[in-house]
Amino acid sequence: MAPGYGYSLVADEADVEEEGSTGTQEKITRNPLKSLTWHLFGPIAWLFTTFLLVAVLILLVAAVTKDPSTEQCARKLSVWSPALEAVEYVDVQFQNKFNEKSIYRGKPTPELERAWLDLWNFGPVNIPMDKLDALNKSKEVDWKRAKPEAGGGVIGNLEIFHQIHCLDLVRQYTYRDEYDYSKQPAFDGTPKQVREHVDHCINSLLIFLKCTSDVTPYLMVTDKRRPLGIDADFNTQHKCRNFEKIREWAGVHALNTKDYQNDIS
Repeated sequence: MAPGYGYSLVADEADVEEEGSTGTQEKITRNPLKSLTWHLFGPIAWLFTTFLLVAVLILLVAAVTKDPSTEQCARKLSVWSPALEAVEYVDVQFQNKFNEKSIYRGKPTPELERAWLDLWNFGPVNIPMDKLDALNKSKEVDWKRAKPEAGGGVIGNLEIFHQIHCLDLVRQYTYRDEYDYSKQPAFDGTPKQVREHVDHCINSLLIFLKCTSDVTPYLMVTDKRRPLGIDADFNTQHKCRNFEKIREWAGVHALNTKDYQNDIS
């Protein structure tokens, strides 16, 4: 029998795409509008995407290379403190000649003693319990607690005021035979106890000075009137924390002195 032959309609060539591996045919419907849209707006989309990518890269580089703020520097270079929010830096040239006049210098007078006391005599501040880890302190220790109405944390003093208190005590000790310090708490004890307190303060100041290790250069001036023919220039330039800002902060945040009289530096 002769083989049978049939006839069927073949799809238009423009509407057929042949898949080579399977030999099957799939009908593709062309969308002239979609093609036109991509032709018109495709390049714009690519340009917009490229612009966004470049902008993100620029912002990323700027964020990485941007100088840190004063607050960021203070937090990076310091142990946590509630007073860090008060830290600001100022450029200062020390006025520190050998014979420099100062209200903190010279033989004791009631006015001079008051000036020194005003530098460091602040009450303690509240330290939240959840900040003890930041101070490398254990929560298992029976720390002196602040009253609930004062925050309910533990009480703490700022190191700067303890350091100035120590310097004040060393100063007073050198004048103990010329001025009556018998009513001062630091002199309430036997001569040995007072001496131990002074030695503690000397050691505390040494530890602090070694910790900060000021490497600012001071220069020498030629001066034939001096025994060695030179005179040190101690009027050096420094970048300092604004001490008055920290005092202001302490004045606002210090707990009631009467409630913690024995806990001041």
